[in-house]
Amino acid sequence: KQMIVVDCEPNNQDNPPLVLINPEIKSFGSTPCDGQEGCLSIPGVYLDVTRPDDIEVAYKDENGRPRTLKANGLLSRVIQHEIDHLKGVMFVDRVQNGLALTEELNKHGFSPQAVKPVK
Repeated sequence: KQMIVVDCEPNNQDNPPLVLINPEIKSFGSTPCDGQEGCLSIPGVYLDVTRPDDIEVAYKDENGRPRTLKANGLLSRVIQHEIDHLKGVMFVDRVQNGLALTEELNKHGFSPQAVKPVK
């Protein structure tokens, strides 16, 4: 089993963290969206990543009930980023600008050779 917890508004108590157990993206929208991403696994590195703006994800909630969620914008991006982690994919593996990727990783002491590009 796999689980992600997403909290796009940590200071908003009216919007608690979203728990997704065994999440699976069922569909992706056709509109790509560029957005800057970073990750605690690669501190200090922030780069643009292109992802679909809209997704539909199936999962079970914390009570084991099947759920489906349509997400867009930041929530969509965060869910895709976290599901990538479950698959062993880092956001740097999705960066399309190779020069910016190499410069940013080197600047922060990380090896560009560790990147596994995802198409």
